[in-house]
Amino acid sequence: MLPPPGRLTVREYFEEWLAGTEHRLGPLTVRTYRDRINLRILPHLGDRQLSKLQPLDLQRLYRRLLDDGLAPGTVRFIHRVVHKVLEDAVRLGYLPANPAARVDPPRTVQDTAGAALTAEEARRLLEAARGDRLEALGILALTTGMRQGELLALRWRDVDLDGGTVRVTGTLVRLDGEYRIQEPKTASSRRAVKLGELASAALRAHRQRQLEERLRAGPAWHDLDLVFCREDGYYLNARSAVKWLDELLKRAGIRKVRFHDLRHTAATLALASGVDVRTTGALLGHASAKMTLDVYSHALPGAAAAAAAAIDAALRR
Repeated sequence: MLPPPGRLTVREYFEEWLAGTEHRLGPLTVRTYRDRINLRILPHLGDRQLSKLQPLDLQRLYRRLLDDGLAPGTVRFIHRVVHKVLEDAVRLGYLPANPAARVDPPRTVQDTAGAALTAEEARRLLEAARGDRLEALGILALTTGMRQGELLALRWRDVDLDGGTVRVTGTLVRLDGEYRIQEPKTASSRRAVKLGELASAALRAHRQRQLEERLRAGPAWHDLDLVFCREDGYYLNARSAVKWLDELLKRAGIRKVRFHDLRHTAATLALASGVDVRTTGALLGHASAKMTLDVYSHALPGAAAAAAAAIDAALRR
């Protein structure tokens, strides 16, 4: 039984709401809601009293999720979940009004497509990172298009330097104050990514540097097999990665972009260089070529004109 409305926490209400969906919604939908609520909402807002939840709390949540590397489209979906759950709270008399109704959700990737770095900016960023202990993190982000959480969850067992590939097998999440590596939610996200010479060389140098750090740390080393970690081997959190990138951008004299925009940069450079949409989508872990086109059609300058010219040429034969 739920406590009185004045003492009801966000966690208690959301968990009760989830329990009530089991018989009303399909299992896939229930699982999606449960994952978003337990992993993205409750760790930040769960202890707050439901009756005191304000629009500013939700704005701060969305900003933090974006800073942690989530795509704007993912945060928009989380906003829709929050709005739906709180709308039911209004209907049931727990809230006088829905605070989510007064919050503007983040813009989608298409609206922020200009955030991708140019090729010249990307080169300057890598030059600024030269010799940095996390240089390989920047190189992999720009050359593989891996998500921030995927990079921070990468383990050496998933790296094949001789074969020049890395396997994406998880993403780093923080749940109830503890870090853990969660399996990818879709089959397309679980993938093998081919490494170029730049990334392979960076990982070899990074491994040597990490071995030296491990020797210095001695018994204090956390043996988690992580490729990118703190100097004691423990998980490198998303905020630290974002802070590192911000300092790197400042050093390189480049406008501020999000960590997630390094993924956009990789995709944009690939498509602009002539890599086909299906291959680029597979690199990113997209479920379909349509998804890649929907997000990155801006990176195909002249594609429509080229298609028209190709049709003309075929008809003139």
